[in-house]
Amino acid sequence: MGLIFMILGGSAVAQRTEKKEGVPAFTNGVVYSLPRTGIRIYVTATREKFFFGPYHDYAEVLLGIKNAPSSDRETWTINDIRVETFSEPDPGQVHRTSGQAAALISLTPSGTLAGINATVETPEERFPVATFLGDTKAPSIPFTDLSLNSFFEKVDSANRNALVIKSFEEKVQEAAHTITKLRKRRFKTLANGYDEQLPDGRAYEVMVEELDKLEKEYVALFIGKTYKKTFEYCFDYIPENNPGAGEVVFRFSEGKGVLPVSDMSGKPIVIEMKKMDNLASAQAKVASASPSVSGILYRVPGKSEIRILNGITLMAATRADIAQFGTTTYLPDELLDGNYRVTFHPATGGIKSILQK
Repeated sequence: MGLIFMILGGSAVAQRTEKKEGVPAFTNGVVYSLPRTGIRIYVTATREKFFFGPYHDYAEVLLGIKNAPSSDRETWTINDIRVETFSEPDPGQVHRTSGQAAALISLTPSGTLAGINATVETPEERFPVATFLGDTKAPSIPFTDLSLNSFFEKVDSANRNALVIKSFEEKVQEAAHTITKLRKRRFKTLANGYDEQLPDGRAYEVMVEELDKLEKEYVALFIGKTYKKTFEYCFDYIPENNPGAGEVVFRFSEGKGVLPVSDMSGKPIVIEMKKMDNLASAQAKVASASPSVSGILYRVPGKSEIRILNGITLMAATRADIAQFGTTTYLPDELLDGNYRVTFHPATGGIKSILQK
């Protein structure tokens, strides 16, 4: 029995040994990752759906409006591009630490190194979605009937059930005549506003606004109507350590809008990143001159210029810290004796603060 007890006890010691100060030393270690930086591109685009007016053939004759559109169309415009960075675990930088350092290490929910001997609050991760689903906000029948006139002719009063529908030309003439009456009414209202102010100033404004609105609805029957809607998209891009000349992040068509990379009907929108090699080489030179046996690596981020291009047209440009464009080095052994709190920037893996307890 004594021999069995000694064997079992030895097995337990092989898994974990107790330090004199009570801090466990994990022989199997703790696995952690260093972060890599991703580029998140937010795109805001506006779609304009135009519906030609049903009375467009009479716009010049009755209203003096030339070249009224005679067909529907849809056009898209990119209004804004915004670039942000985010972080995620780098699959090429997964490490293990053991000994006392394993008991002091703090990780993010995704397993990235967050701190040493410190309680670290990590921000909640956001995962925005770029949707390419269809939209039904534009009405299938864009023109509503706001006519002030009946669509039926007057008939003999003796026959109450007789209904005679007005011809298309008669409806067009009445619509044009209504526009003229509305313009005259608005002129009189504005003139009255200067000659004799109405008792309620707001009532006067409402009258003018409603006359304008009604006139626009009638004029739209001749020149057409446009519906606008704004859409937001986001695209993620993970740069490699040695970025190439540029990569397509999404596509754009003036007729179809913002499109995924796989849709070849749109023009490619490209991201270009220029790594600042002088900074990276200087960091690597200093890091190699600082040997350590702590076993805990952290990142010294590099820097990059970022450009978003539509062909040769520059759409957005900025600079950003990129974790994988820098170098990795060991944390000094002196910071792992339990007397220091070390925190790291979650986005880049660089040291944020070193505080003595």
